[in-house]
Amino acid sequence: MPDSVLANPVFVGLDAGTTGVKATAFLDDGRDVASVRAELPMNSPVPGAAEQDPDHFVATCLTVLSDCLRTVKERGHPIAAIGLSGIIGSLVVLDRQLRPLGMAFTWADLRCGPQVEEAIEALDHDSVYFQTGCQIHSIYTGPKIAWLARREPERFAAGRWFVPLKSYLLLKLTGSLLLDRSVGSGSGLLDTSGLSWNDDWLQFLGVDPGSLGELVESDHRCRLTSEAAAMLGVPRATPLIVGAADGMLSSLGVGAVGEGVYTAMIATSAACRTVDSRPILHPRRATWSYYLADGLWVNGGAISSAGIVYRWVRDTLFADRAGPEDYSPVNAAAEAAPPGADGLLMLPFLAGERSPNWNVNARGALLGMTLGHGRGHVARAAMESICLHLGHVMSALREICSAPRQVRTTGGFRGSSFWVQMLCDCLATPLALPQEGDASVLGAAMLAMRAEGAMESLLDAPKLVPIVGEVRPDPAAADHFARQRKRYEEMYATLEPQFAGLAG
Repeated sequence: MPDSVLANPVFVGLDAGTTGVKATAFLDDGRDVASVRAELPMNSPVPGAAEQDPDHFVATCLTVLSDCLRTVKERGHPIAAIGLSGIIGSLVVLDRQLRPLGMAFTWADLRCGPQVEEAIEALDHDSVYFQTGCQIHSIYTGPKIAWLARREPERFAAGRWFVPLKSYLLLKLTGSLLLDRSVGSGSGLLDTSGLSWNDDWLQFLGVDPGSLGELVESDHRCRLTSEAAAMLGVPRATPLIVGAADGMLSSLGVGAVGEGVYTAMIATSAACRTVDSRPILHPRRATWSYYLADGLWVNGGAISSAGIVYRWVRDTLFADRAGPEDYSPVNAAAEAAPPGADGLLMLPFLAGERSPNWNVNARGALLGMTLGHGRGHVARAAMESICLHLGHVMSALREICSAPRQVRTTGGFRGSSFWVQMLCDCLATPLALPQEGDASVLGAAMLAMRAEGAMESLLDAPKLVPIVGEVRPDPAAADHFARQRKRYEEMYATLEPQFAGLAG
């Protein structure tokens, strides 16, 4: 590679996700020059729990980021800036000495189901939704704080701050407890008007807004502490851009920021999204609206049980054949099973349900099992169920947003052409294939580019994300999925009355 190219500065994105951390360095034209990733464990010590160790989370992030930065420097690139991406719906309780009190909640933690019902009784559900753009649901922060107050009052009383994992990472990097308005809007506690804390929620929870972190814009520039700079091997003056939420950055990083451009993502969770200059809300509260940056809002719907179910299938049914991050045996077995998995239908709600029904008590189910079914059928039924439910979400979103003129794909499912075709057939619409890469980490780098003047506008994102292919639906397969979706929705309606009792 010529020296002139090696001298080009890079923008590094760090995506601290639910099940993994990735850091990638990009040139200002979107080409990546170095990438490092590591898995993150999720603990479930009791039914419904989905926890992470906050200090292990930070240590993994710092290791991945420092390894990426070291590789960048070895290849001769100066570091222009670092941008951060993080999940919504996590919660770390910190004491007055800024030490974590116990494990962190992730968005997938379902234990606060009773507090969801309590909040729905105490608050005006419609009012909260149309003020915040978010349902009253276990994925969001409010019910988790309420659970702490009711179930672990000593930990709640000892807590001085209640912040997301990303804020705890920022504390270790900068010495300040910061919360970007994008992750904040995904907490369910911020009003869409003015992006300030919602008074109804604060009164219900009995918490002071100062305990939730210092709100800053997504392009806020931070200064590294001496310790963090030394650990990362960079000067303290290296700009650190606070960044935004991973799902919002995924839409940015895939270049889906124009009118009528949608994102279809299957990763740990799954979502359909579209970007607008304003929040757009559903009359039946079927979707959500989260802030991105620069006055842009991401309107969409998501399902909690997507890649996390795919991983469960691998770890539970294919442990003898699949190593860490190896899903090829799952894909091969699923592809060998016929469409419809020989009559096996799955509800994938191993981590509850979000859009469009927002049933915190929803549970997974397999219907139609016979002695003739094997693990390949279960794998196929799981993958089909994720696509079927994402189609349900897309329908709700199309009711309130402009019709899609293009649907761009992103997420780990892109590694399986079989699964991409399955989603295309299920949605019965062509899917655009942007250049391979992790969209959230590129989105974080784009925010850094924008903050440092290397991008004039976030609306220029498509220039950095070329479309390299398109998948078109197979008419026969699309007809099959239309019939399957009807069965899927009938199965959900039949089992829904049982969910609350099963959830306990």
